[in-house]
Amino acid sequence: MLFAMRLALPAIVLAMGSFWMRPKLLMMAFWFCALGDVMGVLGCFEGQMGGFALAHICFISFFGRAIRRAKEHSLLIIAMVSLFCLVPLGLAAWKVIPAITDLPIQIGCSVYALLLTGTLWTAAVRDCAVSVDWRSTPFEAVYGAAFFLTSDFILSWNKFVEHIPHASFYIMITYYCALLLLFVGVESRK
Repeated sequence: MLFAMRLALPAIVLAMGSFWMRPKLLMMAFWFCALGDVMGVLGCFEGQMGGFALAHICFISFFGRAIRRAKEHSLLIIAMVSLFCLVPLGLAAWKVIPAITDLPIQIGCSVYALLLTGTLWTAAVRDCAVSVDWRSTPFEAVYGAAFFLTSDFILSWNKFVEHIPHASFYIMITYYCALLLLFVGVESRK
């Protein structure tokens, strides 16, 4: 059991580091990610999804505040980001959600998919709205949110649709990249 808990270690380290280095909402997001990891190690899928759902609510709130503070918003950029985010959400609604046989899990996964996509959407709109010079804009948070979405998409496809060889490896690599990029991606955009 303790050996399996090592999977939660990166999120715990980032959560501890966020005490001094990141805003409170992000600190809470990383602690909820660590909670999701622990629940996953314990085999509690609902608890795992709940922990990560709370993390995404924190990410959305954090990125949403920056969007509200931005002086200008390009409707074209918002429309493009929205269309981009609809692709994975549509694929989940078309293939993954119908493959889930347990109704409460199906509802939970639907809500979680919206939250996960919301993190990507708010991170992308925030970076586009806040940025002045596109060449100097770090999009780490957007890439982090995209990696998070990729990780969870692989997890859900493997769990509900069809087996993916070496899925655990792909899930954890993309998840750890997501955490790191989300952690670093807010430094220049507080």
